Amino acid sequence: MVSLPGSNPAWWYGRAIRLYFLFSLAASALWIIKVLYIDPTPLTSFQQPVRSPESTPAPPSTYSHALVDQSPSSSSEFQLQPPTREYTLAFTDHIYCINKQNRLGRKGRMHELFKYMHLDAHIFSRAQANHLDVWRDMINGGYERALVLEDDVDFELDAVPVIGKALGSLNNSVPNWDMLYVGHCSMEEDKGRVKTGFSRVHKAVHPFCTSGYVLSRRGAQKLFAYFVKNSKQTHALDVQLVALIKRKLIDAYSLHPPVIYQRRDLYPSDDGMDLKIQKLFKNSAWNQAVAFVPHLANWTDPLDSEYLDPAFKHIPSWMEDKKTVN
Repeated sequence: MVSLPGSNPAWWYGRAIRLYFLFSLAASALWIIKVLYIDPTPLTSFQQPVRSPESTPAPPSTYSHALVDQSPSSSSEFQLQPPTREYTLAFTDHIYCINKQNRLGRKGRMHELFKYMHLDAHIFSRAQANHLDVWRDMINGGYERALVLEDDVDFELDAVPVIGKALGSLNNSVPNWDMLYVGHCSMEEDKGRVKTGFSRVHKAVHPFCTSGYVLSRRGAQKLFAYFVKNSKQTHALDVQLVALIKRKLIDAYSLHPPVIYQRRDLYPSDDGMDLKIQKLFKNSAWNQAVAFVPHLANWTDPLDSEYLDPAFKHIPSWMEDKKTVN
């Protein structure tokens, strides 16, 4: 017996499948036409704050030419413009600099460096400051991404625009990234696969050192949960992070060459290693600050409490809650 069209359930199923694919193709075509011809706004989750040209600060590389004479008729003292929150927000929600309270010299140098780079940074001073405390503070503060630095670092002069470009490219290509190393000790990070539109951003290989990295809120939550649960780990933090990257528990990327470097010439490390990565360091922001800012011309670090000169009793109020050191 010949069955009429529509009397067999399989016939209806086949028609439904065809209609579904036709509808999907039509919707995709309309979306492509809209994106390419009607509304060609780039699809990006990284959008810089909208500011008028008058309020936009100059790039860090021009700060040596942006010194302002506050009283030209009576003094030759020059001062930098104060750090701006808006400039910091152009590439990250918050900046942490981890500093142990007895390292007053490092705190003072980083304060001057952030001031020169025009960055509004939080010098995170604690008796035993560590990265875990910063991750907790980042989560509690509701920051979506934060730049975490140690207190012995220096910037390339173009660090801010490069980090901004790297984050924009990363957000477009990998929306759910956890970590971007902008300072590391590995010469092999350029061997990682490039997954973004910026050729300097690579999949992390083994980015030892934690001198500087940008952490997403998702990454901070994952790291904090892991290290609270595994608090008895005895390995160095950077070694543990590389292990998590290798196990694909953290989606991490590296900027290579980096734009943040340890200054082991100023603060020799206990391991005595001479890092090869230092050869890539081209334009030091700190060296330029020392060259152009008069009160930094003869900078030394006499304030670390373990090396404190007994004759030196007074320190600036911004460096310590107490104005004298006993």
